[in-house]
Amino acid sequence: MKNIEGTWLMIKTGDDYCSPEFIEFKNDRIIHFNIKKKGGSKIIKKASEWIEKLSEIKYEFINDNRIRIYRMGKTHTVISETESETKDTEFETDYERIIPTKTELTVKKIQELAFKTEWNNEKICLVFNTELDSKSIKEVNKRLNRQGQKLVLENLQGTYFASIYENNIRRTLIGIKEINEDKAVLFGFPKKPYEVIAK
Repeated sequence: MKNIEGTWLMIKTGDDYCSPEFIEFKNDRIIHFNIKKKGGSKIIKKASEWIEKLSEIKYEFINDNRIRIYRMGKTHTVISETESETKDTEFETDYERIIPTKTELTVKKIQELAFKTEWNNEKICLVFNTELDSKSIKEVNKRLNRQGQKLVLENLQGTYFASIYENNIRRTLIGIKEINEDKAVLFGFPKKPYEVIAK
């Protein structure tokens, strides 16, 4: 069996609406953790009540630091106003092991940097503490008294994350494997390539 030590980030897809979470493997158990703010850029894990038995689930290693767990659930399909169908479905969730970010930069310096990259034909701008929404969305948010999307630098166990907040709620974590003044190596994407380089 491959090494399963450490803390693993749940990789969210576009279909996931849950808060970011982590798991750890201990004595045939999978312990699920939520995260909460500690102060500054620090976040800490907080164990949830969800614990699974590793021996009772199906899983596979995608690579040394990425594991895919399969769980059974239900798919509910509405056929018409009076007819629907429910069937057992196998769902898969990927988790990536977090490792301390390689950097010599301070938190303050990282927050001053700006990077650009592309993943899955989508352009990504990495600019911390700035609203990410377009001008028209910002106007709508203002009328609705909502906070727009914002990228915040956070740190768990020495690993930096670009955390996306929407209306002051943490939605997504993008891991930072390595960062310097010229580039940032980002991880935690749902499809290949699982990591990208931002410059």
